Amino acid sequence: MHNITKIKLFRILLRITYLPALLILYPLALLRKKSSNGLFFFLDRYSLGGAQRIHLDILRAIADKQKQVFFTRYSPNAVFENEFQRIPNSEFHDIHIVCDWLLFRAFSVHYYSFYINRHPRGQVFGANSTFFYDMLPFVRKTIVKTELLHNFTFGKKGMEFFGLMNIRYLTHRIVYDFYTLENIEKQYAEFQLDPAYLKRILFIEPGVDIPAEENRNFDLPLRIVCAGRGGPQKRVWLIDRIAALCLDQAIPVRFHFAGTLIAELSQRAKEAAQLYGEVGDPEKMASILANSDIALLTSAYEGFPMFIKESMAHGCIPLVTALPGNKTHIKNGENGLFIEEIVDESGLVKEAVEKITGLTRDRIECIRISREAYRYAQLHFNRLAFNQAYRALLAE
Repeated sequence: MHNITKIKLFRILLRITYLPALLILYPLALLRKKSSNGLFFFLDRYSLGGAQRIHLDILRAIADKQKQVFFTRYSPNAVFENEFQRIPNSEFHDIHIVCDWLLFRAFSVHYYSFYINRHPRGQVFGANSTFFYDMLPFVRKTIVKTELLHNFTFGKKGMEFFGLMNIRYLTHRIVYDFYTLENIEKQYAEFQLDPAYLKRILFIEPGVDIPAEENRNFDLPLRIVCAGRGGPQKRVWLIDRIAALCLDQAIPVRFHFAGTLIAELSQRAKEAAQLYGEVGDPEKMASILANSDIALLTSAYEGFPMFIKESMAHGCIPLVTALPGNKTHIKNGENGLFIEEIVDESGLVKEAVEKITGLTRDRIECIRISREAYRYAQLHFNRLAFNQAYRALLAE
């Protein structure tokens, strides 16, 4: 079922349940303690992921502001739970149980809408949470409503349709790569929306910590790092095939894996690699990247990954599929390398192994690309501008 159809059907249910919710739940919403400044976040989950790293950074940017954070989807792991819990002036609530069951969800949408509406000058921020979108038609017009859209998924079940169907309720839409911005513009044109809605889009580039430049020798074997979550988007099976071919050809490299993607690797790949498990500690992740030479990703689609930003900040050479989001920052042969073949999986694996082999044979080239990657990160990924932008937005 297309997400547009799902949204329309669920809105019918929300209208049906509004009156009983008003009678039953509105008094309960009145009893709930009000927020001191009416700042609310509805996020997907606290499990491992690049999106969650960005969510953490947003909350840290306004660490001095009182805020309530609601997680609306089941978290398959708790890698970042402690990181979220350590953010000052924050209340965290995992409400996925009342979001997962259809009838509970309908009444929960009304309950939290009633509660938020008690803060007429408040702000609601949502990211990767369909529950956030469901609330929007019922939230007061005076409340600032901001969406962070991480990327387009190019299917009938993409998150981008939730933003589209709620465009008139959103005060701001935030994107952080130009490819997503371009696709929003195309989507608005396709659905014949008023171009004035484009003025509501904000571009805020996520930042990362930039350490002092490290002297890298690129001694063999080269260390290839792959980190993060798995899933169809990331195509971990291709990384597994790349690792297997490197082993078959005795290429002088060693793979290092961190994150939930490890569960999707073959036993052979695991036995030949260094495994770190799920890493939630930023200092430990920084140490892994500082001791790696190549950062490998074979994603089918996404914006520009936080993992690659962090890798470049440590001087790792990004070796990634030539997706439009990656092309936003990476120049092939200058500050990284592209795997040009994206669709043909056998061709992709072969090309990736050829690029890896080339790097093992040219230490000077490795040092050159590494330095360019670091310098680019230093110029473009500094966290200061990110923090300033979110403070200006959320401290209104």
